[in-house]
Amino acid sequence: MKKNAWVILAALSTLLILTGCSSNSSEHKSSASSKAELVKSSSSKKKHSEKKKESSSEKESSSSSLSSEVSSSSSTQSSEDLGEDRGGYVTTPEAMRGTWYSYFNGNMDKLVVSEYEMTFTYNLGKEESTRHIILYKNLVNKSLDNNASETEKESKKDWYSGWYEDYNGIKFLRIRGMFEQGPGDHFSTHEEEINGQKVPLVLYGFGANDATDLVYYPSEDLAKQQSDVKYGDIDYKF
Repeated sequence: MKKNAWVILAALSTLLILTGCSSNSSEHKSSASSKAELVKSSSSKKKHSEKKKESSSEKESSSSSLSSEVSSSSSTQSSEDLGEDRGGYVTTPEAMRGTWYSYFNGNMDKLVVSEYEMTFTYNLGKEESTRHIILYKNLVNKSLDNNASETEKESKKDWYSGWYEDYNGIKFLRIRGMFEQGPGDHFSTHEEEINGQKVPLVLYGFGANDATDLVYYPSEDLAKQQSDVKYGDIDYKF
């Protein structure tokens, strides 16, 4: 009986040992499998990251190329705008820039001045006309050029020479069209006290002297209100 008991105990011990080995083997396989999956996942993420970097690099290269092309195009356009020995733009006085109004003979005229351009809008009765001007430094006058075609005159009608002159201590901006004869038109900035406030003005005239033909105000209301006023420190032509 004791012998049979020892046999049973020995068999149970052997079974427990075998079960433990099998469990350890299974855990080892599971651990090995997990490590393999982790390595595979890490490799996949690395490849994805490398592809993302390549894509980002390609986009940056494309963007840089496009920016270079735009810059080159802009530079070329700027060069073309100042061709034919025009010498660059003439800049207007900062105090003259803005929108101005002059009321004369029942008509409201408008003058818009930017860095190197001017636009006049005249209201003659029911008709409205506009004159646009681009100011250049070294524009060759072709008023006596008999070879200038009507097509050329039309395409360059906005081209004006611009320069500065001093008359009686006043600095004038003088302009003349490429196909115009004579001394051209002149502008200057001025200031008057109106309704107790200092108001900036733009004085306009044409001809060789410094006399003023029109006074431009910063608003339509002021232009109408002051249309018949003559200031003592302005030399009027009429």
